[in-house]
Amino acid sequence: MITVICAVSLNPAVDKYLRLETLQRGGHQTAGEVVTSAGGKGVNGAGVMHALGEPVTVLGFFGGYTGDYLLREIAREGLLAEPVTVAGPTRTAFVLVESDGTETEVCEPGAEVTAEAIAELRTRLRGLAARASAVVLAGSVPPGCPGDIYQLLLADCGSACPVLLDTSRQWLRAVMQPAQAGGSRPRPYLIKPNRREAEQLLGRRLDTPEDFAAALRDLQAAGVARPMISDGEHGLYATDGETVYRAQSPPLKRVNSVGSGDATVGGFAVGLARGWDFAECLRLAAACGAANVLTKECADVRREDVERLAPEIRIAAVAQSAEEAAR
Repeated sequence: MITVICAVSLNPAVDKYLRLETLQRGGHQTAGEVVTSAGGKGVNGAGVMHALGEPVTVLGFFGGYTGDYLLREIAREGLLAEPVTVAGPTRTAFVLVESDGTETEVCEPGAEVTAEAIAELRTRLRGLAARASAVVLAGSVPPGCPGDIYQLLLADCGSACPVLLDTSRQWLRAVMQPAQAGGSRPRPYLIKPNRREAEQLLGRRLDTPEDFAAALRDLQAAGVARPMISDGEHGLYATDGETVYRAQSPPLKRVNSVGSGDATVGGFAVGLARGWDFAECLRLAAACGAANVLTKECADVRREDVERLAPEIRIAAVAQSAEEAAR
């Protein structure tokens, strides 16, 4: 049996990329260019993993004509799908890109899911996780899901393989809640908030490399084995448990940066599935995030771009862990 990466997308989307000269509030505008693709963080990451040559199965909620479109696109891209059908149509997400590079995202909340649909997805996840090389849980959560849905899915995954979580806001806070006295809570192997999301989670600003290093130590102390924080064009911070590293790509002409975080997580998952060490996984993750900015579609990564950029990723130690520094 081929071991695959399982990408869970609770709230997939039809992504519409609209290019405008300047966004005019209150007026009528016609987009100069429209690109439509299958999206949502889990689907985006799955596409990147597939582009790198890894077998991927997408598990998620799909409904209506938009859900049918997404499933056709997923199949066309060569991905396997485990759809859980819901009554309402899958959401649409719009990315408005102005000539100066400003990007504005407008996303529908998603179709409401039932308790029965959630139970079906959890049952399927338990089966997939038992034979997966890695599981990626990614994205926002549709109406109808409990606030601690990702905590439940982490428990469903068990300890058979590493679980990478890429979400934010209340869903990330729910996962990172401390365990009750005498109890324990399953933690993901990796989380990857961006700078703003990490600041919201930790309740403080991250301005310097030392700030990022301290934040990563706190996340590691909370039980995340390999926390990462992305800072856009300024780099990607991560720790292997002992040393904090910063990975930076060469200067690139940005076409579309939406989806770079999804691509980063996808790249790291591929490295894990291949049994690579931390540095190799980090290099691939950073190369995938950088390659994403070169294409018009969200998280549309070309393998040749990744292979060209990977040797150019600069990885430098920022700080040792608190334990190492004390020795």
